[in-house]
Amino acid sequence: MKKLIVLMACMILLGGSFSAEAAEFYVHKESGKNSFPGTKAEPFKNLQKAIDVAADGDIIHVATGNYCGLMDKGQIKLSKQLTILGGYSPDFSSRDILTYRTTIIPPKKQDVHRDDAVFFIEQGNKEGTTLIDGLIFDQGETNDYHTVNGKPEGLDTGMLLIPPAKSSPTAFPSANIAIMKGNTSGNFTVTNCVFNNACLYGIWVAQGKGAFTAKNNIFVANRMSAIEVRGRLADPHAAKVNLIDNTVLFTWSRTKDMGDMGYGVRGMTGCDYVVQGNILALSTFAGYDNTRIDSNLKVKKNVALDGNLFFLNKQADMTAPGSGMFMRIWVEENFEDLPDMDIPGTTFASVKGNVGLTTAEPLKNIINKAYLEGFLNASYKEVTSYDADSPANRFRRAMGMNQTGTIQSSVTMWANRYPLEDALKLFGAIPKFGAQLPQ
Repeated sequence: MKKLIVLMACMILLGGSFSAEAAEFYVHKESGKNSFPGTKAEPFKNLQKAIDVAADGDIIHVATGNYCGLMDKGQIKLSKQLTILGGYSPDFSSRDILTYRTTIIPPKKQDVHRDDAVFFIEQGNKEGTTLIDGLIFDQGETNDYHTVNGKPEGLDTGMLLIPPAKSSPTAFPSANIAIMKGNTSGNFTVTNCVFNNACLYGIWVAQGKGAFTAKNNIFVANRMSAIEVRGRLADPHAAKVNLIDNTVLFTWSRTKDMGDMGYGVRGMTGCDYVVQGNILALSTFAGYDNTRIDSNLKVKKNVALDGNLFFLNKQADMTAPGSGMFMRIWVEENFEDLPDMDIPGTTFASVKGNVGLTTAEPLKNIINKAYLEGFLNASYKEVTSYDADSPANRFRRAMGMNQTGTIQSSVTMWANRYPLEDALKLFGAIPKFGAQLPQ
């Protein structure tokens, strides 16, 4: 004991640090109790309990089950820098995220959380390491969908309903929140996870100093953008964003007229980007959006856009500033020109190996065909009715009042629920592109 105290004292005098080995905690919804110590033999019941007990640098192992925060309120909060590993068998003897699913699927009930995010992060400006590995997020059971409108044949729901709209007077409205949101810092990694049916972004975070990495994840049927990461420090190059080997499909627009948003990945300001090896496809607007630039045009973010697979994005594979509001750029036409172009706010350090889909064979028995057909044919229509000579409008003109008319809108499909079972099939769907089967 005296030798240990002397050693610690010497380290302090020399300006070093001393840290104990990281603690490990275990969580199992069925056999655990929050009164347990969180060991393998006596695990916690709730993931939030383990997070609250753990300290920066600790490791949490989570067995199969559905985890929605304390009292199943639908939110998990993270302010520490931890390693959270899902996908364990009930006895923690083996790990396979697709066999032993660790899900975060908030229930559809009156008191489900409706602010901030399903997984809310506030890490300040810490410089440690965070790893989120093997969690399956799905808002499809929490959202409210129309029973009839915008429901193509073969789908189990109609279009998504955004509050205050509800499918019936007694229905619980959608939780109009992101799946993962907040302020991340240090080296923050999300891998082998699934983000399905987000009502408002899959990942929507502001990164401090360090690198935010999303690798080998599945993103399906998310609204506005599947991934949007921005830097939040004065130094525009303090934050790095690495988006590697993700599969991003069916990203929906902000509104049902499909005229705004709908980006697979959105490159934001205040950070540099590496976008590599992803599948960025089937977005209502573009697979990769690069229109957000710093107000000081001398500040340029560095972007490497390499080895990605693009197909069936509705308005462009990539959008960038220029040509009025923005340019629409297609992978097979002019991606290779990007490094030589004067793109405001961006230096394309590398653009190589990006391709279009040459054959649909790998997706033939994997992608949900009814959803795909509905998406490809999705349309919005407005019918206006205005009669200047109607008795009401003649009277209004005489009184100096505004004229009136009616607008009827309809949509064939918009942000409908994508089956989770089909989303999980996308791991390894296309060799060499997108998320592969977790090892």
